[in-house]
Amino acid sequence: MVLLASLTLVACTRDPETAVCPDVSVGDIVITEIAGKQTGNDVLVPWVELYNASGGALDLLGIKVRLRQLDGDEIDSFLIRRSLSVSAGDYVVLGMAPDGGDEDYIDYGFGPDFAASWPSAAAIDVISCDLQVDKAQWPDLPNTGTYSLGKSPPTADLNDFPTNWCTDATPNIGSAPGTPKRMNNACP
Repeated sequence: MVLLASLTLVACTRDPETAVCPDVSVGDIVITEIAGKQTGNDVLVPWVELYNASGGALDLLGIKVRLRQLDGDEIDSFLIRRSLSVSAGDYVVLGMAPDGGDEDYIDYGFGPDFAASWPSAAAIDVISCDLQVDKAQWPDLPNTGTYSLGKSPPTADLNDFPTNWCTDATPNIGSAPGTPKRMNNACP
């Protein structure tokens, strides 16, 4: 019996889901930029950028991010499992790497909680308990650069329209493509 309990604990790679529900409303968090695998650079990890449009500071502890196929079937999801503060009007980057890793452009690493491959086309939801705070989708991630919301200031309404998104092929700043943790370039 003790051996079975020990094996169960060792086999679990995720902590149990937390019941923390951040105090956010629809549109307080906006999905603004998505990076996939980059051609010729295996060290760069996929990431998603979120913008705090709430007008006040937010702690994202307990926020769930879910990726879905474009037909609606879930691909995988992850939970922000530690305090992650973002000031009003600031950006935060969630990356498919271990939390606290070496990537200076990543504020929170979700790699251990995301078992699926990063999709080239998908929909993404930001959820606080049962409330869908924001959603976006991408038809095809670029292999060089990012899929970027080119409207400022970003809002949850603006990111619903594919014409407001474009490929941002900004050369790598530091080690990341696009404009992680800062305002995106305008779409042409």
